[in-house]
Amino acid sequence: MNLRLQVQQQNIIAIQEVINQKNLQQSQNQVEQAQQQQQKRVQNDYIQKELDRNAQLGQYLLQQTEKANSLTQDELRMRNILDSLTQTQHTIDEQISALQGTLVLSRIIQQQKQKLPTNLNIQGLSKQIADLRVHIFDITQKRNELYDLDNYINKVESEDGKQFTEAERTQVKTLLTERRKMTSDLIKSLNNQLNLAISLELTQQQITQISDQIQSKLEQQSFWVKSNNPINLDWVKMLPRALIEQFNGMLKKLGFPTNYDNLPYLLMYFLGLFIVGGAIFKFKNRIKQQLNNINREIHRLDTDSQWSTPLALLLTAFLTLSSTLWFLAVCQMIGFFFFKNPEEFWHWSFSMAGYWWFFTFWISLFRPNGIFVNHFESSKDNAQRFRGVIQRIIIVIVLLLNTSVFSNVTDAGLANDVLGQINTIAALIFCAAIIAPRFNQVLRTYEPETNKHHWLIRIVQIGLRLIPVGLIVLIVLGYYYTALNLIVHFIHSYIAWCVWWLVRNTIYRGITVSSRRLAHRRLAEKRRQKALENNYENMSSDDVVAVGEPEESLALNDVRSQLLRFVDLFIWTALLGIFYYVWSDLVTVVSYLREITLWQQTTTTDAGTVMESITLFNLLVALVIVGITYVLVRNISGILEVLIFSRVNLSQGTPYTITTLLTYIFIAIGGAWAFATLGISWSKLQWLFAALSVGLGFGMQEIFANFVSGIILLFERPIRVGDVVTINGVSGTVAKIRIRAITLIDFDRKEVIVPNKSFVTGQVTNWALSSTMTRLVISVGVAYGSDLTLVRQLLLQAADEQPTVLRDPKPSAYFLTFGASTLDHELRVYVEQVGDRTSTTDALNRRINELFAEHNIDIAFNQLDVFIKNNDTGEEIPFVDVKK
Repeated sequence: MNLRLQVQQQNIIAIQEVINQKNLQQSQNQVEQAQQQQQKRVQNDYIQKELDRNAQLGQYLLQQTEKANSLTQDELRMRNILDSLTQTQHTIDEQISALQGTLVLSRIIQQQKQKLPTNLNIQGLSKQIADLRVHIFDITQKRNELYDLDNYINKVESEDGKQFTEAERTQVKTLLTERRKMTSDLIKSLNNQLNLAISLELTQQQITQISDQIQSKLEQQSFWVKSNNPINLDWVKMLPRALIEQFNGMLKKLGFPTNYDNLPYLLMYFLGLFIVGGAIFKFKNRIKQQLNNINREIHRLDTDSQWSTPLALLLTAFLTLSSTLWFLAVCQMIGFFFFKNPEEFWHWSFSMAGYWWFFTFWISLFRPNGIFVNHFESSKDNAQRFRGVIQRIIIVIVLLLNTSVFSNVTDAGLANDVLGQINTIAALIFCAAIIAPRFNQVLRTYEPETNKHHWLIRIVQIGLRLIPVGLIVLIVLGYYYTALNLIVHFIHSYIAWCVWWLVRNTIYRGITVSSRRLAHRRLAEKRRQKALENNYENMSSDDVVAVGEPEESLALNDVRSQLLRFVDLFIWTALLGIFYYVWSDLVTVVSYLREITLWQQTTTTDAGTVMESITLFNLLVALVIVGITYVLVRNISGILEVLIFSRVNLSQGTPYTITTLLTYIFIAIGGAWAFATLGISWSKLQWLFAALSVGLGFGMQEIFANFVSGIILLFERPIRVGDVVTINGVSGTVAKIRIRAITLIDFDRKEVIVPNKSFVTGQVTNWALSSTMTRLVISVGVAYGSDLTLVRQLLLQAADEQPTVLRDPKPSAYFLTFGASTLDHELRVYVEQVGDRTSTTDALNRRINELFAEHNIDIAFNQLDVFIKNNDTGEEIPFVDVKK
């Protein structure tokens, strides 16, 4: 079958080659004809230009014909590859069915993986297709102009001011006719290129799709099929011979180079690496001094910053770069001078240099004065223990990463890689027997991390013991390739976890710095407030209840804990995303979940009514959305406090309004998104909401009215948290604005719950809506005969002496009425804050009493005289003092 297909493909290629040669010959004939006419000199300049244009058009036609022939060959080649891949796919399916679970299948799979074509796609086809379409349109427009030759020639004569003779006119028509023919041939060639390019692009897409399917299937089968003979007695007997073969294969790789043409450039390259590394090493002391300066600054509130840790990490990474460059230079020099194929060794050296840089940087973080101690606030003993464990982990990782080197020296690859098996088993035993106990001991001493994520630490401790044992069992059973694949993924997971841990602690420290600054600002604000209170001579008002710090703004511990929970959500989500990326070629959970249908429902679309399946994957996504919404709603106040409210001066009650509105918005968006993920769109919920509205209208009318009133209050803001209001005869300070009701704290410090509807439909007095300034009226009555001018002066003097009384508007005193026994006066003053009313009233009354007493002005009062008479005689009975 394959032989017949190859013969058929060769015949098609031969036939197409003949067709291409014929088309090319035809284009060459047209070019030669145009060139011959061009060589004939004519008197008319315009005709000569037309001859030159025809010659250029003929050359362009020849070029496009060659491009069309090239595209034809590419299209045939890609079709042959597509047919070959299709045949390979069928062959692999048959081999998997026939040889399932055998060692032969593993070797066949390895051969097929090496035979898969790579980098076959022709780049730029999409742009070429677009350009061809535009080009065809332009040339077609020009060709259409040549169908009416007389009109074209008349247009030339009118525009250029020329007048052709009859002979010249005939000659021009001949040239234009030839050009029209060549233009038609050119359009035909371009259309052919366009069709070929479109067909080639579709073929490439099919090749990519089939190749990916074959690659995925081969990877899956490689993972579940034995790649080596099991380690048993027969394996031990064949071990010496296999080791000798591997060592001989390694010796064959060694040798001196045969081509020294690039030696000068390589020496300059090696020298450049040494010089750059040396320059970095020269500035080593300066970099360390800068790190010391940063370490000193982070212990001071005025100099510490969120950028201190990222800058220290950057300097530490730069500090470890010199040894990495020297390592890379030495490895590549060894590869060039002592290996027959330096390119393979160079790829290995670049990879190892990257690991070298990462691990030297990772170890440097745990120095006694490193970032782990100074920035992440751990003890030097813990840092030393972690450093020892990391050094041993690096040894294991280096051994495991270089296992593939041994398999590359044998013709059979992994199948006879006994040295790699021994190396891998030894590294895994070292990990289980030495690293795991030490790591568990370090974790027990690192109390903060252990207490916070005890379950995670427990999983890591169990995994460090069981994973190496499980990998050893796989190697012994013959699943060597599976074990190596898992080992590579575990190493990448470890590196990803290290980077994640570093980023996580850096963010945590930034939050800590922000919390310290916020605490410092709040402490300064409290001190200023305390100083203002002391200026009032320790006079406090009992009529106004100040909303405490826990009511108006969150406590610092709540702010920090909420922000940490919010950050943890994204950090742990990022870790899961990174692990999924690392294991994505092995994990097929998502694809599997998409196949588990929970229920089906009909959906109306533009194409009609279709059946939509809701899978377990949709349910998990909806739960994730609900979880994220819940975390946002729970912690939005702390996030806004740190990110916005602590940096911007807002009016009283504005932070509470913003937080409440955002809470409602997040709940609405999260709920709608989760319902949409489950296939419950608005078109399906509108009837439910309609029925719910009817129920609200009858059963929960008051509750719904209070809810809407709460929304109105939050938007219009006629009252705010901290305002002093009076409603229905009750006065107090607004403490909370909730969905259903508002909480007031009255002057007896009792909490009064008032429904929101009362604030919208009733009459409310807000003592501090647009201004906190209020007027005080002090009424006083003096005795008849008092000096009214002096009374007025004394009242104004008492007002002027009080610091809480405003000068604008200025105080005023009035004589209002003649009372039964008093001359009634009023002193009217203004105070800036509602809380100053009672203390100012007390101070004014005391001072007025003192001033009137000093100036002998009596404050009149109603007097009652009692007379006792004898009803019979009418005689008044006098009072007699009885002495004891």
